[in-house]
Amino acid sequence: MSVGHRVTPSTGVVAGTAFALLVALAAASRGARRELSEDLRGALDAAGDAGGEAWLNLFGVALDAGAPYTTPHLVAALRSLDGVEIRRHLLGRYAWSWCTLGGVDDIEAAALGDAAAAARLLAKPRYYGGDAARSLGTLVALDANETKQRVLAAVEAGAELLPADAGQALADARRAGETALASESLPDAIERLTTGYRYVPELEAEMVVLLPHLEPALPLVLAQHRAARLIAYRARADRGGEERAVALGRALADPKRVEILALVGRGMGRASQLVDATGLSRSTVHHHLAQLREADLVALEGNARAYTYTTRREAPSEIAVLIASVVGTEGNQ
Repeated sequence: MSVGHRVTPSTGVVAGTAFALLVALAAASRGARRELSEDLRGALDAAGDAGGEAWLNLFGVALDAGAPYTTPHLVAALRSLDGVEIRRHLLGRYAWSWCTLGGVDDIEAAALGDAAAAARLLAKPRYYGGDAARSLGTLVALDANETKQRVLAAVEAGAELLPADAGQALADARRAGETALASESLPDAIERLTTGYRYVPELEAEMVVLLPHLEPALPLVLAQHRAARLIAYRARADRGGEERAVALGRALADPKRVEILALVGRGMGRASQLVDATGLSRSTVHHHLAQLREADLVALEGNARAYTYTTRREAPSEIAVLIASVVGTEGNQ
């Protein structure tokens, strides 16, 4: 079965603190909140999104609002929308995967406040990646205006998650992305920018939008909005040998990660297979795979319809060169 098509979609890089903030909110929702300010912790608790997925569906609000893609512009866009429209975004009305898995009629009815439709959506095992209840259970149980107010409160309080130089870092990342797209094929550019994700074009995606962000806990996020595939990736400067060696050591320091690496090397490339084989939760397996990708040991290929992890066969030779560059060789001592 084909997982896409060979026609190259149009591409673009869109960068701004709005997208970086939404990714940071997703990471903060998933993690421990002890170090967050009282205001942000309270706002995230009120939103009730323990899976972090709801914030990623708000990419479309920022995209529809247009430039500048800043946090204040995102806040203004959210204020201008009524609560029902915000709920449409949260429920995936503008994402083809969620419409297919959840059903357009139920998504629209739930956005309008139909509790029975919302319950059907939350119970569907593949809708929202199986995380719908954890991510949306609180927000869809509210009336539309209260949903809007709680989303706004979290977005406004979340500004503390971004570093002071976020705007400049994201502008640099946008220029780097545009340079990569201009000088390389789309798959090669995406693979380099995302550290090991090779995108396979999809029938539904007329455009690919690259969204650099700054959140290390979520190095790669795949999302959709209307006819666009959104690929949000952690922007970072080129790493030196010592930094790459640290990432390699961190990846291999955990026995479970080594086990997962070995399983992927034997052809077990689906996350669901790795969950079954290791007995770990899906989120834990994804965390380990992210560490292995960070160390350039595994790559990810595909799209939202179907994707697999593979080992990078060039990794052993790259590691030998890396170690030599760090410890030195007989010729340069």
